[in-house]
Amino acid sequence: MDKYQKIVTTGCLMQNNKVLIVRRSDAETFLPGYYEMPGGKCDFGENPEESLKREFKEEVGLKIEATKPYRIFSYVSDEGKRHTVEIVYLVKDGEGEIQLGKNHVEYIWITKDEINKYRISDEIKISILKGFEEFSQM
Repeated sequence: MDKYQKIVTTGCLMQNNKVLIVRRSDAETFLPGYYEMPGGKCDFGENPEESLKREFKEEVGLKIEATKPYRIFSYVSDEGKRHTVEIVYLVKDGEGEIQLGKNHVEYIWITKDEINKYRISDEIKISILKGFEEFSQM
């Protein structure tokens, strides 16, 4: 398989000083069972903000507004074949009731102090903690 790149958008949705995270299904090939913020891959030609809105609707059933990107990071996976660039947005106005999509099995709202209780990748932990900082300055 050739090497390739993809763009991923992720959203930090906060309510009552808690951030929404979802647990990936154990059947997932990448980080099975890990918690993450909702988001996903941009389709070809898709605007990143529109991608985030679509992914939030697909993954948790919420209609959202992305306010601004506050973190960008990248990583290489799939034995060096895939380079992913992830754009993390602050999200507001999660309208609707949470309904999990097919790739996630649980959702929870966590405080900053609870972050180490859950299986979360280091990069996502950084994004969540920075999200708490960003929201405190709004």
